[in-house]
Amino acid sequence: MKSILKSLSWILLIPFAHLSAALLCPDFVRVELPYVLLIYGILTVLTIAHLIVVRVIVSRHRQQAPMIVMALNMLKMLLSVVLLFVVVVPFTGKDAAVGINFAVAYVFFLIFDSQIVILMMKE
Repeated sequence: MKSILKSLSWILLIPFAHLSAALLCPDFVRVELPYVLLIYGILTVLTIAHLIVVRVIVSRHRQQAPMIVMALNMLKMLLSVVLLFVVVVPFTGKDAAVGINFAVAYVFFLIFDSQIVILMMKE
């Protein structure tokens, strides 16, 4: 448990560095801070919903939980990409920088989500 919490604290450097770069070096990030925050907001909502559903599944269907969690991760990824193109891209334009910023945020949430799911499965 202590090692997972330690790794969670290390991965928090990803959004901190990303948001700091968006604030301090907007030419480097090439997407305005409100849109980066919008990306993080969308992914936060999807991750919270995912973790709530995973909590229920782990408690009720222990044996099938890994396969169901994998399917839910794929669904979350699909919803993330759809929301990116429906919500963020119309405001920012179809630029590669939007995709890169989304990928950075998505990798953070993927690692974070995986660590929390590992904690849930170990209980």
